[in-house]
Amino acid sequence: MNLLRDPRTLAITMSASAFLLAGISVYQTSTTKTQTIAVADMQSIMDAQKLAWLQRMRLGEKSQVIASSREFQDKLEGVLNDITVKSNTVIFDKNALIAGSDVTDMTPIIMERLGLSISETQKLRQTLENELFSDFPTMRKDRP
Repeated sequence: MNLLRDPRTLAITMSASAFLLAGISVYQTSTTKTQTIAVADMQSIMDAQKLAWLQRMRLGEKSQVIASSREFQDKLEGVLNDITVKSNTVIFDKNALIAGSDVTDMTPIIMERLGLSISETQKLRQTLENELFSDFPTMRKDRP
């Protein structure tokens, strides 16, 4: 008991405690992932998926498309959850972002994980527009 009353012992104990708390704080700070903010064009992703389904419907895969459409919400939520948890990222809809710097666009990554191709989606969209507007040449985007 006399040992605790000794000022040197008390000073050493307090110093060791402070050093230990500082070490824990540094460790926590260095191992904690910083949270990042990203955006995704959810409308573009949904449109791409709808175009892919439309293409498959035209190929006669109606029952597969219906099954795929029922599973899509869960698949999308799984992809988003995987991205946000692994990278400690918050994803906002691209249309909701007013301003920001160094904001990553996750749209291509999400589309890839859903099995959607940006280039194939653009081709499908162009084909559909050409078919729809073939009777109305003045409405076509690619007109001269």
